[in-house]
Amino acid sequence: MENQKEKEKIRHNFFVFSLSSIILIYFFYGFFTNENAAGAGGYNGDFKLIWQNLILLKEGIIVNLNNPNYSDSRPPLSYILHILFNPFIYNMEVFRLSNLLISSSIPFLLYLSIKENYSSLDSGLALLLSLTVTLSPYFRTTSFWALGENYGIIFLLLSYLTYASLKKNLINFTIFKKFLIIFFLCLFSSLIIYFDQKLVFVPFLVLVLLFNLNIEIKFKIYSMLLFLIFSLPYFYLIYLWGSLIPSSANDAREVGSSIYLFHPGYCLTILTLAIFPFFFINNVNLKILKNKILNKNLIYILILFIIYALMIVFIGDFENLRIEGKGAFHKILLILIKNSNIRLIFTLVGFLVSIIFTYLIFNSKIDLLIIVYFIILSLFTFPFYQEYLDPILYILIFSFFKSRFKFENKKNIFLLILYFFILSWSSKYYYQMTF
Repeated sequence: MENQKEKEKIRHNFFVFSLSSIILIYFFYGFFTNENAAGAGGYNGDFKLIWQNLILLKEGIIVNLNNPNYSDSRPPLSYILHILFNPFIYNMEVFRLSNLLISSSIPFLLYLSIKENYSSLDSGLALLLSLTVTLSPYFRTTSFWALGENYGIIFLLLSYLTYASLKKNLINFTIFKKFLIIFFLCLFSSLIIYFDQKLVFVPFLVLVLLFNLNIEIKFKIYSMLLFLIFSLPYFYLIYLWGSLIPSSANDAREVGSSIYLFHPGYCLTILTLAIFPFFFINNVNLKILKNKILNKNLIYILILFIIYALMIVFIGDFENLRIEGKGAFHKILLILIKNSNIRLIFTLVGFLVSIIFTYLIFNSKIDLLIIVYFIILSLFTFPFYQEYLDPILYILIFSFFKSRFKFENKKNIFLLILYFFILSWSSKYYYQMTF
């Protein structure tokens, strides 16, 4: 019997090692073949603008912060750090490689987060789950072409791991250690905004979590003061730009000038596509699922959806929707259905399924509030891309989200990996045909 178990363990380890190797090879293969799996890559895509921005800021960071030639929609912290600390920015290819190596820290940090949340999970399976993020077309494109999203993810994971350490060792830490770790927690979570301002919810979430910890009031006041201090540079940037994002990007994206009625629905379809396999490894049994379906909250959600659908039908201009953004669901319907009225019906059905799916899969108020934040954000953001939720939702599920899933069944994990493999190849194929 022991020999049989030992053989099964060896086979399991060999399979996990082989699959991990395939995922890693596929990741680095994408870099060396100049893969563009999300539409923003390529030498003539966003990388061209990023390289121009880097050269511009190398000539003078302070004087060029409000230069109309600075064409990034994000704050310039990633450029500043590259200029100050990255010796490999003298050449496009070397710069791309350095960015790839920096992005490669995310699976490692994610592995630590997974082990923090699921301490009993087999280390090999935890490794597979952490490497799965490299299958995301948006993570891959950001890693290969030096886009800015991954830097925010790095500090999001650092923030979570710092908070987890504080929470776990709260009793054992000395007063000095508490002050020190709260300092780094506030610093890491504040820096996220300077990499990617759509993640502004993270420092607010961290502040709420700190306030809910059993710590003295002096630490809570201290954390509030730190967040205030760390926010001051961004207030200066707002004053400099006259908006939340650089002025050139603000004009191009029409920030705050319109409300995009269709975007909340498309936001939910993007979310559903990004986390679909988690429904099948959910932590709810049939009884709990039945209770959630019969719960009055679902009735309120359906009423809100009916109101939203009526607004779309009578106010929205569905026929003249622009193609930019809105995720894979929107693009698939454009390919498959030419009649706009029939496409509208399928779109509304997709919105309804997505909102019910979201309600059923998450059982934490914090998780749902973060999702509501993205829904509200989508109302004022154009274009609203799939990359705004993928892979960030995958990262959040294994870090700040409170909903828990059953990963004990390794077949579920293998199916999850297969799902993201299919998504990765589909996106890659789509953009090969498009560009």
